[in-house]
Amino acid sequence: LKLQFLYFIERENPPPPLKEEKKMDAQIQQMRGVLNFTAPIDVTLFDRVVDVVYSGEHAGTPLHQGAMRVLEEYKTSSEAWSQASTILQNSKLTPAKFISLQTVDDVISKRWNILAEEQRLGVRNFIINMIMDMSGTPEKLVANRMLLEKMNNTLVQILKKDWPAKWPTFIQEIVSSARTSDVLMQNNLAIIRQLSEEIFDFSEGKMTKEHIAVRKQALNNEFSTVFDMIKYVLSCKQEVQLICEALQCLLACLSWIPLGYIFETDLIDLLVGKFLPAGVTRNPACKCLTEIGSLMLDPNDPGTPKYKERNLMLFCSFIERLQQLVPMPPALSYDQVVVAYYQAPSEKNQEFVQNVCQFLISFFKQNISIVEDAGCTDANVRSLFQTAHKYILGITCIDDKEVFKTCVEYWCWVSENVFTFAKPKWDNWGYTFAPGAAGKIDLYSNIFSEARKVLIRNMARPEEVIVFEDENGEIIKEVMKDVDAIALYTTMREALVFLTHLDCGDTETIMVSKIQHIHETSSGGAAFSPSELATLSWAIGSISGAMKKDDENRFLVTVIKDLLTMCEQMHGRAYKASIASDIMYVVGQYPRFLKQHWKFLKTVILKLFSFMQETFEGVQDMAVETFLKMTHSCKEEFVKVHPNEKSTFVQQVLEELETHTRMLGRKQTHIFYEATGLMISEAPSYVQAELVQKFMSGPNTKWKEVIAHISRDSSILANVSFMQDIAHVLKTYVCGAVSVGEGYREQVFLVFNEVMSLYAMYSQLISQEVASKGPMVTRHTHVKCMRIIKKESILLIEEYIKRSSEVSVITSTILPPLLDTVLTDYNKSVEQARDPQVLSLMGALVVKLTNNIEVHVPKILDATLNVTLEMCNKNPQDYPEHRLNFFKLLQMLNKHCFNTFLQALQVSPTIMDAVISAIKHSDAKIEHIGLEMLYDFLVSIANSPIVLDFFQVYFINLVHAVFNVVTDTMHKTGFKYHCKLLQHLINVSVKMSDVQRPIAADQQAGSRADQYFKMHLASQLAVFRTMNQQQIHNFVEGLFSKVADEKAFKDHMRDFLVELHEFSAQDNTDLYDDQVHADKAAKQQQLENRQQIPGIVPQPKARDVMQSRGADEGME
Repeated sequence: LKLQFLYFIERENPPPPLKEEKKMDAQIQQMRGVLNFTAPIDVTLFDRVVDVVYSGEHAGTPLHQGAMRVLEEYKTSSEAWSQASTILQNSKLTPAKFISLQTVDDVISKRWNILAEEQRLGVRNFIINMIMDMSGTPEKLVANRMLLEKMNNTLVQILKKDWPAKWPTFIQEIVSSARTSDVLMQNNLAIIRQLSEEIFDFSEGKMTKEHIAVRKQALNNEFSTVFDMIKYVLSCKQEVQLICEALQCLLACLSWIPLGYIFETDLIDLLVGKFLPAGVTRNPACKCLTEIGSLMLDPNDPGTPKYKERNLMLFCSFIERLQQLVPMPPALSYDQVVVAYYQAPSEKNQEFVQNVCQFLISFFKQNISIVEDAGCTDANVRSLFQTAHKYILGITCIDDKEVFKTCVEYWCWVSENVFTFAKPKWDNWGYTFAPGAAGKIDLYSNIFSEARKVLIRNMARPEEVIVFEDENGEIIKEVMKDVDAIALYTTMREALVFLTHLDCGDTETIMVSKIQHIHETSSGGAAFSPSELATLSWAIGSISGAMKKDDENRFLVTVIKDLLTMCEQMHGRAYKASIASDIMYVVGQYPRFLKQHWKFLKTVILKLFSFMQETFEGVQDMAVETFLKMTHSCKEEFVKVHPNEKSTFVQQVLEELETHTRMLGRKQTHIFYEATGLMISEAPSYVQAELVQKFMSGPNTKWKEVIAHISRDSSILANVSFMQDIAHVLKTYVCGAVSVGEGYREQVFLVFNEVMSLYAMYSQLISQEVASKGPMVTRHTHVKCMRIIKKESILLIEEYIKRSSEVSVITSTILPPLLDTVLTDYNKSVEQARDPQVLSLMGALVVKLTNNIEVHVPKILDATLNVTLEMCNKNPQDYPEHRLNFFKLLQMLNKHCFNTFLQALQVSPTIMDAVISAIKHSDAKIEHIGLEMLYDFLVSIANSPIVLDFFQVYFINLVHAVFNVVTDTMHKTGFKYHCKLLQHLINVSVKMSDVQRPIAADQQAGSRADQYFKMHLASQLAVFRTMNQQQIHNFVEGLFSKVADEKAFKDHMRDFLVELHEFSAQDNTDLYDDQVHADKAAKQQQLENRQQIPGIVPQPKARDVMQSRGADEGME
C-alpha cells in the first residue's frame, strides 16, 4: 500500500525535469541581482521578485521559495533603504512600493540619528514630494489611498525624530501648503491627526519623557493655526470627505487643546446644529461631542463656571436634537423605539446608537452633577434628563453584548453615585436619607425603577449556577466557565444592590410580582420559561444583605415558598432540575437568613440531600457545591443542639452519611466530605475526635480492607480498579484534612505508617516497571494510578502539616520517616516518575517548622537539587510543576532558613545558578519568584560576614543576569524588581569601593569598584547599535546619580529601554508599573469602602475542591 501511495503521488506530481530545475535555479540566481547594492536597482527585476512571492501563481514551488529568501535578505539589508526612491517612483506593483517604504521606516526607527544630515534631508524631502504628488488631485488621492496612508505614517515617524528641534517650521509649512487645494488640505489634516495621536495617545513607552514633553508643548504652542484651518473647513467647505477628515482631526486634538477653543467659540454649535443632523457627518460629530463631554474641568480655572454652563447647554441641545433624529412617541416604550431604530438595515444607525450611548455615559460621568442640580429646579432640564435616561434604558435592551455591558457599567456607576450622595440608612421606621438628598432621589425615582426591571429581566448567570436553559431552550449542564458572563454578573449584582438600597420596596415589589406572575402562568397551563425564572432567581440571589433584616426575611420566605411549590407542581425532569438549580442558588446566597431560622436551614439542607439523589445531569454537582457553600457560611449552626432536637445536626449527618452519599459520584462524595468536615471543625475540641472517628468510619473500614487484601495478596497492588479504590479513600482523607484542620490529628496518626508503607510499595513497583519496560511506561494507565496514590499520600500529610500547630510532634514523629521515605524515592526515581508534590511538601515543611528543620536542609537539597535542575535544564518547557515547586522551595529556604541556605550555597554554587536561571525563565510565575528571591537574598546577605567575599565572586554575573532580562522584551513584567536589583548592585559597588575591594578579577589594583562597574557596563551596552557612545555614557552616569531616588531611577530606566528599538516598537505598559500599582491601590481602597455597604460584598463561593486534582480524576 505504501509503494502504491508513493507511486500515485509521483504519477500525480511528477518531479520536474532536470532542465526545468536548472531553469528555476537560473531564475533565482538572476533574482539575487536585487541584492547588489553597488549598482542601481533594476526595478523591473525587483517587481518580478515581489510578483513571484505575492501573486500566488508560483505558490509552493522552488521558485517561490527562492524568491521569498531573496526578498527577506533584501528587507533585512542595511542598504535597501537607499534604493527606495527609485522603486517608489518607477515600480508598477503596490506591494513592491510598500516593501521599499518599510525599509525606510526601519532606518528611521533604528538608525536615523546616525545618518548624515544631507541623507536625512534627502529622505524627508523625497517623502514630502511623493505625498504632495499623490494628493495632488482627487483621482490620485483615491488611486493611491493605501500607499499615501503609509507615506503619511513615514512622515510622522520622521517628525517624531526631527520636529521641532530640526524642523521648527513644520506646522506653518503644512498649514500654508494646505491652502493650495482641498485635496492636499484633506491629506494634511490626516497627517496632523496622526501626529496628534502619536504624541498624545500612543507615545508612552515609545518615546522618552523629555521628547514627549517637548513635542506636546510645541503642538500646543502652534495649534492656533491648525484650529483656524479646521474651523475654516467646518464653516466654509462643502466637500464631504474634507469635512469628515477635519472632524477626525478635531477629534484627535480635543483631549489636549486649550479649553477656550472649545467653549469660547461656536464650535459646539457647529457640531450640534450643522453636523449632527446630517447623515454623513452625524457619527464623527457625535464622537467629537463625546470627547468634549468627557473633558475634565479644572476647578481652579476661572473659566470653569462659564464652561459648566456651556456643558449644560451642550447637553440640552444634544437631547433636543436627538429627539428629532430618533423620536420617542408616548405610545411606544423606550425599548421599542431604540431597538427598532438599531435594527434598521443601515449600519450607520447601529453606529449612531452606540455613539449616543458613549456620549450620554461619558458626559454624565464628568458632568452629571451639573445636570442634576439644574434638573431639580428647571422643569425643562428635568424632562431632558429623564429623556436621556430613557434612551440609555432603550440602548440597554439592545441585543449586543458589548453595548449591554457598557450600559450595565453605567447603571452600576450612577446608582453608586446617588447612593454615596444620599447615604441611605436603616432605622426602626424604615429607610432615611441624608439631608438634601430628597430632590435627587425623586429625580431618579422613575429612572431607577425602570432600570431595576431591565437588569432583573436580563440578569447574567452567576458562577455557581451550572444547570440552566441554553439558547436552544434545552436544560443543560455547564461544561466550561463563561468568564465574560461571570464578570457581567458581578457588575449587575453591584448595580442591583445599590438600586435596592435606594428603594427596597420597589425592588421587592418588582421581584415578588414577577415570580408570582411566572407561578400563576405556569400553573395555569401556559408555557413555562425556565430562563425567565432563572434570571429572576439570579437577581434575587444577587441582592442578599441589601435589605433590612425583617424585610429580607419576609421577602425570602415568599420567594422560597413559590419556588418550592413550583418545583413540586412542575412536570418533567428537566424543568424540575432547572427550578432546583434556582432554589439552590437563592438559598445559598442568604446565610444571614438561614442562620436566624434553623428550621428553614434544616429544611433546605434536607432538600439538598434529596437533590443529591436526582440523577439529572448537573443537579448533584450543584447540590453538593451548595451544601459546601452553606456549611462554610453557617457551620456553627450545625454543631448546636437546637430546640426540639435531640442531637446536633452534624451528628445526624454522620449517622446517615452512607445514605446521603450513596448516589453520588466520587468527585461529589469528596465535596460532601469536605462540607461535613467544615461542620466538625466548628465543634468543641473535646468532641472533635469522636466526631472525626464517626466521620471517617466508612473510609477507615475501606482502608482496613485494602491493607488486609494487600497483606494476603500483594499482587493486587497492580490492579487498576483496586488502585482507584485506594486513591478514592486517600482523596477522602485529604478532604477531611483540608476541612477539619487541627482536629484531624488522630486520624492522620492512625493511618500515617500504613500510608508511608503503601508509598514505599508503589515506589518500588514503579521502579520495577521502569526497569523492565523503560521510562515511557510512566504514561501507561496502571503506572499513572500508582503515581496518583503516591501523590495523594503526600498531599494528605502536606495538608495536615499546613493546618497543624504541633511543631514538636511533627518534628519528632512525622519528619524522620517522611524524609527517609519520600526523599530517597524522589532522588532514585527516573525523572518521569518523580512527583512534584514532594517539592511542595518540602516547602510546606520549611514554612511550618522554620529553624526546626534547618538540620535537615542539607538532606533535602542533596536529594532534590541536582536531580531537579537536571530535569528542568533539558527543556525549559518540560516539567513545569517540578520547576515551579522547586523554586518555591528555594524561596522558602531563603526566607525561613537563610543561614543554612547560605551555607548550602557556599558548598554548592549550583544554587545561585538556579536562582539566576529563574529570573531568566519565560514563565512569569517562576520569573517573579526568582526576582523576589534574589532581591531578598541580596538584602539578607548584606548583614552576613561573607557579604564582600560573595560579591567579589558573583557581582559581575549578577549584573549580566539582570541586564540580560531588563533588556529582553519577554521580561517586561519584572521591571519593578529589575530596578530594585540594579539600585542594590550600584550601592554595593559604591560600598566595595569604600572598603577597597574589587568586584571582578580583571579590575585593576587600586581602582574603584564603582568606576570599574561604569566602564564595564558601558562596554557591555555598546552592542546596542541604536545608541551612540554619548547616549550610553549619559545613561550609565544617570544610573549612579539617580540611584537614591526610586521614581527618577525608574524613569531613567524606562527612557533607556524606549530608546532601544526592540522596546519602542512594542506595548510597554508593563514598564509603567507605578500607575498600575496606583490603580490597584485605588481599587483596593474603593473595595474597602464598599465593604461597609450591606450586601455589596458577595457571599463566599463554593470551592471546586477537585479542581486542582481534576487531572487525576480522569483515571477514575
